[in-house]
Amino acid sequence: MIDKIKNILLTPIKVTYKDRSDYSPIENFVLNPIILALIVFLVTFQAFSLNNNSNPSASDVALSNAMIYFEKGDFDNAVLQLETIVKNFSGTKAAHQAKFYIGRTSFINGDYDSARVYLSESVSKVKYDNLKKEGYIMLAELENDAKMFDKAMKFTESENEIKYISILKAKKLAENGKLDQSIMLLESLDADNPIYNELLEEVYGYILSIN
Repeated sequence: MIDKIKNILLTPIKVTYKDRSDYSPIENFVLNPIILALIVFLVTFQAFSLNNNSNPSASDVALSNAMIYFEKGDFDNAVLQLETIVKNFSGTKAAHQAKFYIGRTSFINGDYDSARVYLSESVSKVKYDNLKKEGYIMLAELENDAKMFDKAMKFTESENEIKYISILKAKKLAENGKLDQSIMLLESLDADNPIYNELLEEVYGYILSIN
């Protein structure tokens, strides 16, 4: 039973444009059901606490309503709701977060041009560190810029998160031809940690294949 629960929690959400076996490490992170559940919780919490009163603003209520579609896996209707928030509540915190979620959804759906625009405009303006971290990880891939991983690390909550992101950075460095830097970064990590050992081995294998 424990193994079954663990599998449910750690198995990335299925999207229509590719098979799970083809997910990149970053897509595995973004599509983790725990991450999605946390996003839904944060937005719902925000609606009732952002303004420090019991009457959330119209923009926050609209954002919470959009999250209901996310929770159901209905990305199309979620994006329609989010686009309305961006249009009707421009400049609000809810609009910044709506842009972030549109960018995140675009990334998941493989619409990388749209994802780059929305995430670039919103990642520094969203309220929660967990969203900033995720945003910079996606931008690192979209911009092909390993330095974005350093920004993501500033918003981590544990050493294991830092090490996981370091492995993603090492792969990006290798992709950009900086093999020595990539190997040095990987060798600085604990190779026996089961939390990220599979990803570590994957990146080592990738470096060997291009070296």
